[in-house]
Amino acid sequence: MSHVDIEDLAVLALDDATTEVPDHLREHLLDCADCAALLASLADVRRLAGAEPLVAPPAGLRERVLAEALGDVGESDPESSTRATRSTDDLEERREARSVRRRGIPLWAAGLAAAAALVVGVGVGNVISEEAAPTDEVEVLASAELTTVEGSDPRGGARVEESDGVVTVHVEASSLEEAEDQLREVWLLNLDGTRMVSLGFLASGDEGDFEVPARLLEEGYRILDISVEPDDGDPTHSGVSVARGELV
Repeated sequence: MSHVDIEDLAVLALDDATTEVPDHLREHLLDCADCAALLASLADVRRLAGAEPLVAPPAGLRERVLAEALGDVGESDPESSTRATRSTDDLEERREARSVRRRGIPLWAAGLAAAAALVVGVGVGNVISEEAAPTDEVEVLASAELTTVEGSDPRGGARVEESDGVVTVHVEASSLEEAEDQLREVWLLNLDGTRMVSLGFLASGDEGDFEVPARLLEEGYRILDISVEPDDGDPTHSGVSVARGELV
């Protein structure tokens, strides 16, 4: 369905408009909720702007304004006056040749059309912005500074994050040169020293993200450990740890 031209809607928004508007435009508004809503918005803008009833300009005002715009005000020679009159007449003929829908629209109505376009654009921008914005912010539940098991040398850090109900352990290890080209497995050890769970391997580099159940932290699995594992298919901890830290 095609929609009503914005200038036609501006004409309809004039409570005291004298220009005849085709019946099919009014009929369209009965069937098109979008155009009807835009018309209502234009009418509201006019009321908020405090638009006064339209009055006819003083006689000769248009001609004087046009003549001044053409730079002919103050010229008294007949040829100059003739040029101004001819230019004014030509302009009037061009205006009369336009369709009826472009007549009877005051300056403020044209402003309404521009304002409506701006409002529509801002609305679309808001929708796009809202859709692109994240629904939930990332919350850091705990963090740890990683060191060697003896605690003498730093080995990076780790943190537990929650976003949209998903808990993730993010590991940023460093200085693991002694474990280069070897399997490095990430574990969570319980504070009681008797239980542990494997989170997985650092696939590449020294960083990795591991999704975990939130209950693990609540049950005391707060010691993050990185071990060097032989490629022997044994799922148990090798006993060789290269980094460790407590999540607090």
